Amino acid sequence: MKKLLLIFLLLITQFAFADDDSAEYMDNGLPLYYQLLDGKTPIYIEFKDVIQDRYLVDVEWYPDWGLVPMFNGQANINFKLKDTDTKFTIKADLFHIGTQFIKAENIESKEPIKLKFSNLTINPFDFRDVNFDGTDELVIRNSNGGQRGYDSYSVYLIQELEDTSYFNVLDLRNVMPYSAFDETTVFDWDNGRVEMYYSGGACSSEEETYERVYSQYPLQDYRFKLVEKKRWDYEDEDGNRIPCTKYVYNVVDGREILDEARSGPVD
Repeated sequence: MKKLLLIFLLLITQFAFADDDSAEYMDNGLPLYYQLLDGKTPIYIEFKDVIQDRYLVDVEWYPDWGLVPMFNGQANINFKLKDTDTKFTIKADLFHIGTQFIKAENIESKEPIKLKFSNLTINPFDFRDVNFDGTDELVIRNSNGGQRGYDSYSVYLIQELEDTSYFNVLDLRNVMPYSAFDETTVFDWDNGRVEMYYSGGACSSEEETYERVYSQYPLQDYRFKLVEKKRWDYEDEDGNRIPCTKYVYNVVDGREILDEARSGPVD
């Protein structure tokens, strides 16, 4: 399967560069300049549009052609609020925008790739409300960085105080449930909850449900609490083999209480 995937990627890449008559190729059929894309050579990107009508963004990107997807890699994403001197930088581990934007001349000359953020098919970052407070957070996409090849997300809270010049970016990468957000996360807007799924294979998975907790303090108003856990297992508490069984726990004041009515064998 992996061999077929590699062949497919090579074919796609060759088609992408078929019109580049000046390209030299390695023995594996990839353009010669791919050797520079080793995770150490920077490529610079400038987005020509104003993102969210307030951010000017440029990127220092270190793609690695050997990662999946091809040209994944670390990046420094530089944000500037338009018409102000406010700047901040976010370090991304798995930044990716696609092969079609990389040209040999941009690598060799260090000239930035200039493109519109709005023209990207998959955004390497976005601004969206992920904690139901009506304000967009900065969400960085970690391409192929989650469980089972899903993309994961790093969340940063933009803290601003009304009628002041206070501006801060709070890193939530180590705060649950933000630290576990990925493409499987379900957002329940009606109830202010997020549902986290952890895939462990057949009858070995878990789910957690977090509920938004609101605070009267603006700078601390981003927290959730764990309210429910589900677990699928084929062993009982003594380690005996049993039919696949679902266990549902209500979490009250940090204690897990088995909900027997919702627990039991499953198909």
